[in-house]
Amino acid sequence: MKAEIIGTEDGIIGVKVIDPRGNQHLVEIDVEDEDSKDLHAQESYPLDASKRTKEQERLMNQVAARARFEAHTQTEYEILRDGWDPRQLRRGIDALENMPAEEFDEAFREYYHALINPEKTKEEYDITKYSVEFPGEPQVSLIMKGFCIDESNKVVNVLSDFCIYYSNENAEMNYTTGTFASCSDNLTQITPMIPPFKQPPDVDDFVYPEDFRGFMIHNLICQIRDIYLNMGEDPPDQYNIQGFGKGTGNFDYDQYLPWE
Repeated sequence: MKAEIIGTEDGIIGVKVIDPRGNQHLVEIDVEDEDSKDLHAQESYPLDASKRTKEQERLMNQVAARARFEAHTQTEYEILRDGWDPRQLRRGIDALENMPAEEFDEAFREYYHALINPEKTKEEYDITKYSVEFPGEPQVSLIMKGFCIDESNKVVNVLSDFCIYYSNENAEMNYTTGTFASCSDNLTQITPMIPPFKQPPDVDDFVYPEDFRGFMIHNLICQIRDIYLNMGEDPPDQYNIQGFGKGTGNFDYDQYLPWE
């Protein structure tokens, strides 16, 4: 993708994007109304999304994501949430790497136990076959745990609750429970999102807390990878690894399987 800011006027940022097929797109982003939908003009694909192929729709979404990334990184406006800015996720990695082991253990021990014992997590959050929106036994598919860092990349707060995604083969989508908590405005929120362990790790091969710290960092690296894939670009080499990142996006996730 090639992107270029072509102007800013009356709170609208215009971004020109050339997609991998050489087609030109013009995306206009209203920075004064974050709820407004971006204007996306192009003449290469059907205007009606229902008439586009799956690949055409994916490409259109990638272009839109690339335009917003360009506006976020090349202007003074904050377009993207912290979790979709690779620079902020990189700061989150640095924050985790520099936490003393005792502080890390106190902050994330509960998260570790939720991931190695998803059945207990289901019980604590009342995720049962009697309470969910679909038939059959629900399975926890993802657990998110946010933390907040300050300007010096220090973890200053760990959000108290989890956000849990669950589903099964009968569900048409993932459902959520828990709390979508957030950091205060002067802090940056970083949110690891990790699938539960299929079985508790072997104590001979997995040393807590340091190996779990590595798991969390690995997930953040994969999230950075997915930000680039989501906008149709190859990730930088240091982030182009296998593993679970964002979970969904405008890309084919089959080649990035979760760890065992």
